[in-house]
Amino acid sequence: MNNFRYKLAQFFAGRTGVDALGRTFTWIALILMLVTMITHSNIAYLLAMACLLYSVWRMFSKNYQKRYTENQLFLSKTVKIRAFFSRLIPNIKNRTARMKYNWNQRKTYAIFKCPSCKQKLRAPRGRGKIQVTCSKCHTQFIKKV
Repeated sequence: MNNFRYKLAQFFAGRTGVDALGRTFTWIALILMLVTMITHSNIAYLLAMACLLYSVWRMFSKNYQKRYTENQLFLSKTVKIRAFFSRLIPNIKNRTARMKYNWNQRKTYAIFKCPSCKQKLRAPRGRGKIQVTCSKCHTQFIKKV
């Protein structure tokens, strides 16, 4: 077993490995394979295989400087697109965390909106009819919770 690990480590020594350009080509190949499954297009399949082979070839290449230059050029050309997606992912995570928090709050609190300003309010469940004062517009109304 150790002999195999040694030979594998020896094989990968000096190889460039995975970088952003290689990952992008792998994702493109995956998307094209999904398109192939839906449309049964030979062109999409060939493009997917070409992208996948290019990605693997980049990983196993020993010309580190050339692959590094290609990756830096790719990163400089796609900086705006990557910045957009990097802002989008935390927003999605925050939104799902907020939805989970609100869902857990509904177990112990009645959540409703103010009739005049539409501010979201909450009150403990099981209190019957209560008079609620909106914290935003100070409108008072009766609500059954």
